[in-house]
Amino acid sequence: MTILTFLSLLFFSCTSSSKTDKQDVKSPDPSASPYPQLSNQEIVQLYSIAEKVDIIFYNLPMSVNQDDAASAKNTVVYISPVSAIMSHPCKPLGRLSWLSQGEIVREADIYADTGCQYLIFMKDNHPFAANALSESGIQFFNQVLSKVQQQQK
Repeated sequence: MTILTFLSLLFFSCTSSSKTDKQDVKSPDPSASPYPQLSNQEIVQLYSIAEKVDIIFYNLPMSVNQDDAASAKNTVVYISPVSAIMSHPCKPLGRLSWLSQGEIVREADIYADTGCQYLIFMKDNHPFAANALSESGIQFFNQVLSKVQQQQK
């Protein structure tokens, strides 16, 4: 009788722990970025070496070139140190390139539409990381879009 009680306790304890294990498994967040984010160290390093910036917009009749280090460093501040939230498919606004000593040191596709406010970093034209846009980055790209809309009227 003692063996039967022990076995039934063992059975119920194993059964309840397997139910708990199944409940702890979480499904992936569908809005989470499929790419890791740039680390704070990578962002700080980019800030320290950025000398120039080129922004080429894919479907706008303009581009932005910043030839002074202060402006180039300011665009690095547009990178939020948090992961991008990608809740639905979006089209990139353009490509942001940071230059140092005449070489492109980092490139990112810009997503600045409502619900799509992040940078996808590219290496050899393939995505490898994604970070949210900071509030200052969102404001900058909204101002650019606003100016283009005013000029087109």
